[in-house]
Amino acid sequence: MQKDELKRRALSIVPLTSHYKLIIEEYSEDERVMFLWANEQQDESMTVELDCTGHLIHLSIKTNDTVSKADSLSIEEKRCIAEQFLLNHYPEALKDLTCSRIIKLSSVERFYFEQFVMDVPLARAGCFIDVDPLGNIVGFTYYGLKTCPEIPSKLVSKEALMEYVRNKLALQLVITKISRDVYNVKKDGLHLVYEVHSFLKFKADALEPTLTIIHDENEPESYAALPPLPANLMVNEITNEAIIGITDELELIREVDTGPELGIVWRKRSWEMKEKDLSMNSFFKMQSEATVKAFISKKTGKIQSFRWMHERLGNLQLSQEACYQIAIDFLLKIIPDYYPYLQRLIRGDEEEDERESVSFIFQAHNQGIFIFDIVMVAVNRTTGQIDYYSGPNFDLDELSQIPTVPAISLEKAYRRFLENIDFQLAWDKNYEDEIESYQLVYQACDRHTRLPIRYIDATTGEIIVSNVY
Repeated sequence: MQKDELKRRALSIVPLTSHYKLIIEEYSEDERVMFLWANEQQDESMTVELDCTGHLIHLSIKTNDTVSKADSLSIEEKRCIAEQFLLNHYPEALKDLTCSRIIKLSSVERFYFEQFVMDVPLARAGCFIDVDPLGNIVGFTYYGLKTCPEIPSKLVSKEALMEYVRNKLALQLVITKISRDVYNVKKDGLHLVYEVHSFLKFKADALEPTLTIIHDENEPESYAALPPLPANLMVNEITNEAIIGITDELELIREVDTGPELGIVWRKRSWEMKEKDLSMNSFFKMQSEATVKAFISKKTGKIQSFRWMHERLGNLQLSQEACYQIAIDFLLKIIPDYYPYLQRLIRGDEEEDERESVSFIFQAHNQGIFIFDIVMVAVNRTTGQIDYYSGPNFDLDELSQIPTVPAISLEKAYRRFLENIDFQLAWDKNYEDEIESYQLVYQACDRHTRLPIRYIDATTGEIIVSNVY
């Protein structure tokens, strides 16, 4: 299709709201085209991606509309709408794809239409469709049909897998934030849990764990206590702008309400866009070049994070130790209440280098129990200023309600896990091959829900599963 035809095709898929304007029109080397329309504030948008023949590959619609639960359609009605949408764009799709899973997300139901081989779905094949409570299609991603993979001639027995897990199982007591959108918990927030640390995915034809995420196991980690809190620590009121380092040469260009946070963007007053077009690169430059971006918690009014996106150069040549002291002073100024819950994470042999900015990572903990949360501070060694900060994501009042002594012992948590574990076959992307391929694997799962076990609740012993692998 010609470019004009592709644009007309994109506009025919979903009616364009009158106050939207075209932000991105990107033709990529893999013969795809992406269009992004948005309102002036860019908090509402519509994204459409097509292949070179005009077939829909991706759709995303974001609005600020709110819907009453009383107006919501039934799951079956939404499923019919999703199926009809799929057939409108791929009339033969249901010959090869099956609606196998429905996941409830925060504001939509997600319907997965998957391609099966040996009654097992192929990873990232088929598509998923998001349907809002009123039955509107607000999300669609099409992965396409894949070549059937080679089926192993023999499979490892489940008994051998159980014996392996029984010998290798590792659980760690942690405090972590858990969401009902992802896990089967009654409330969002912090939980004291035993986290499953073992690799619970195995090649189906060999008793060998497999990973889809590469970890750098050669980089040892250690932790160091922070300098003690000063006895006479004085916390002075200081504006967020002063903490970030906003000066008169910067102007406020954008504020975006992200829900729990307010996103704020400043830019140099003298900045000008040299060449502007509808490419994605141009869009990102317009959004980010020479900016300072910050997220402010709407609950507390405090800085959650900020990043300087333009270069700041000074005449200093600060050592790593001098930068570390600046980072410590900054933490004492911005989050003194959290300071006692932090320790420094040291990765490998941290040596002096010539980088302009040096980063420090601080792991959160409570009486020796890891909190799955980190704080990061990057110090510019030429200016002594903070170029990047990401603060804690947990609430201290909530943390005070979390016990530090588990009601369920580690031994009982082991038993609970082993009593509930089972294994199911899955087709996994083989990332070791240069070309796209699959390998058959066993995934550890809960024997009742068939979902992966992520945690054991350390206060109740309940199995906590994830609705996604």
